[in-house]
Amino acid sequence: MRLIALALFALALTLPGAASAQGPGSFARYTGFYGGAIRLDANYVASDTCQVAISAYRGAPAGQGVGPNIIPVTIIIGPNPRGCGNTRVVRRIMTVGGPSNTELVQIFFVNPSGRILKIEKVSIATF
Repeated sequence: MRLIALALFALALTLPGAASAQGPGSFARYTGFYGGAIRLDANYVASDTCQVAISAYRGAPAGQGVGPNIIPVTIIIGPNPRGCGNTRVVRRIMTVGGPSNTELVQIFFVNPSGRILKIEKVSIATF
């Protein structure tokens, strides 16, 4: 009985850690039937609730390169000037252009000084 209780306790300790590691992923899709603009919904799980997407632009940060047929996007994550919120998820929705043969968007989440926080590759849906 004691062994079962310890096993359940250990399982309970691992569940919140696994759940907090999961976050919403980013998503990209073409807005037209044959390519065109790409709607990007980028999500980043910050370390606290006081972070926001300060700005975003099409392109890679300095010193970073991407492969062919990949659209680079940089999103700058920094302190929220309005204060803290109620969620750690930082969301940025934007539209980027690119050739119709593009298959991936590579998102660079960086802090205001340019340090990379996370790099995510997202395939572009066509529906």
